[in-house]
Amino acid sequence: MKYTALYPILGFENEKEYILSHIEGPFYKLEGKKVSFTLIDPFVLRDDYDFELDDEFAEKLNLNENNVMVLNILTPQKPFEKSTVNFAAPLIFNTKDMVFAQAILDKYNYSLARELGDFLGEENES
Repeated sequence: MKYTALYPILGFENEKEYILSHIEGPFYKLEGKKVSFTLIDPFVLRDDYDFELDDEFAEKLNLNENNVMVLNILTPQKPFEKSTVNFAAPLIFNTKDMVFAQAILDKYNYSLARELGDFLGEENES
């Protein structure tokens, strides 16, 4: 499905249009003209992932509980358990209006590169 970035992904300010596709399970792919990201549903990894978006951000995306989806950028590594997840800057999608933006959670203590292996086979931890 085609999405428009209302606020760009940091470092990719020239990319505005993306195709979001579901790969399998909690994994997604987000493809722009010159860049591609692997995404993951953070809530399958941790039950303590919680944050509030500022009002201006939520209003710009026209978010409500029925149209919001949160995905995080996953940087694949070998072995796969060494892949990292960026919990500090999630991508917030409005699934109805087909827009999204990257939120920067600077008020929270989330990591930019937390290893996926930290969440496999263990209780979720912060």
